[in-house]
Amino acid sequence: MASQERRLLQAAHYYLPSTLVILGLLVSWQLAVDLWQVKEYILPSPWSALRSLARPNYQWTANFLATFYAVIGAFALSAVLGIALAVAIVWNDLLMRAIMPVLVLFNTLPKIALAPLFVIWLGYGIWPNIVIGTTIGFFPMVVNTAVGLATAEPEMLDLVRTLRASRWQVFMKIRFPNAVPYIFTGLKLNATMAVTGAIVGEFVASERGLGSLIITGGVTLETPSIFASLILISVLGLLLYGLVVAVEQLVAPWAQREETK
Repeated sequence: MASQERRLLQAAHYYLPSTLVILGLLVSWQLAVDLWQVKEYILPSPWSALRSLARPNYQWTANFLATFYAVIGAFALSAVLGIALAVAIVWNDLLMRAIMPVLVLFNTLPKIALAPLFVIWLGYGIWPNIVIGTTIGFFPMVVNTAVGLATAEPEMLDLVRTLRASRWQVFMKIRFPNAVPYIFTGLKLNATMAVTGAIVGEFVASERGLGSLIITGGVTLETPSIFASLILISVLGLLLYGLVVAVEQLVAPWAQREETK
């Protein structure tokens, strides 16, 4: 029990500065809007944005869930495909030389330019949003995992080879444990990029979701609903990122300690 309390205190101490900065910005924002009497359609106050979350005409629950499903789908798909492809290209040097340049070329393309193509191929709905989110989070997942698998300590590799370990044993006992911190780094990047990709998809073609509410609010000058949508998007991204951090603490706490060195 004492260790749990100590961990909670350490977490509170760690996040206290950023929490105070966010609260300070919100208070300054509210005071500035009130002091200069900025019109609501130009810049609503934080309180006005929060009040709009209580308005049922925006169907917040349905729109939040639509974005949530797209984000989770994009996060899961890019994580699975990224790790699988990283394992394949590290396992086979020919695949590394053949596929990596293609991935780099694909990553240079602006994903929002590909969004209309996904809509044409997949139609309206959640799938284009998932695919767009996957294309954005996929590359960092592949690169981080591949680097982790490929940079195992040479001394350890030489040692297990002298013991006549099989290639699969080398991979599972040396390469994969070494890649765990890199995989979680990729997952953290993926958590934020999946949110971005899902919102981009909703901008292009979606009748539901927080991204579609932002587009509608821009057309109708309902700026508080735009800021309310941004608040929910930020909360969703933070929750997904926090989930990855929590899983990392449970599965590989030593990996997190390595990152903070």
